[in-house]
Amino acid sequence: MQDVQIKLTAKHLVEGNWDASTHHYEGKCVQKATSWYVTYKEHMEGAGEVSTTLKLSDKALTLIRQGGVSTRQQFEKGVSTQSTYQSPYGPFAMETHTNKLRVQYENELPVLIEIAYQLWMNEQYSGEHELRIELGK
Repeated sequence: MQDVQIKLTAKHLVEGNWDASTHHYEGKCVQKATSWYVTYKEHMEGAGEVSTTLKLSDKALTLIRQGGVSTRQQFEKGVSTQSTYQSPYGPFAMETHTNKLRVQYENELPVLIEIAYQLWMNEQYSGEHELRIELGK
């Protein structure tokens, strides 16, 4: 297991304009069997501390959040997945359609993850989203 610096940039297309935010976290990265696991803690407004795990396998990335909010969101290029987002305000049905999932490795370690997806919450279209996750030492 090794310490990693995580730079997460999230973009959301709102009424024709991209809204972007960048967050920095300290986390851990470890390989187990054929998957990589990146873990870190984030503070979410209204929900407090949330433990986040990114499970990176050959063709998919799973985002697991536990704490003030909990969810298990799967990203696999060209695939739509359903999950539940449990928030302090109650559960929301979530559907994700992944348009892009790209992972860049250096020295066999994941260093860049790019995801583009469409999101529906309780069957309402929430918009286009992009995540860029940079992992460094």
